[in-house]
Amino acid sequence: DRMLYVAAKALAECLSPDDATKGRVFPHISKIRSVSHAVAVAVIEEAMSNGLNTRISAEEARNLSDFVRRKMYYPEYVPLVEKRTITI
Repeated sequence: DRMLYVAAKALAECLSPDDATKGRVFPHISKIRSVSHAVAVAVIEEAMSNGLNTRISAEEARNLSDFVRRKMYYPEYVPLVEKRTITI
């Protein structure tokens, strides 16, 4: 499947020379957001080149990197319990 190949290629291109010399096949977890972004952009570009995009407007396609960044999930959690300090 071409999209799987494109995703794997984008992932491999995210490896730094240091990662490669250490024998890693995936970039370090600290780069997960930038790697996910690069893979998503590459796969969407491939889908667009095959006419498979049905929900991306021409404006969004021109700014695909920004479009993907806006659609990414940002985990921001609100504390469920108020932290209190007790003094005696």
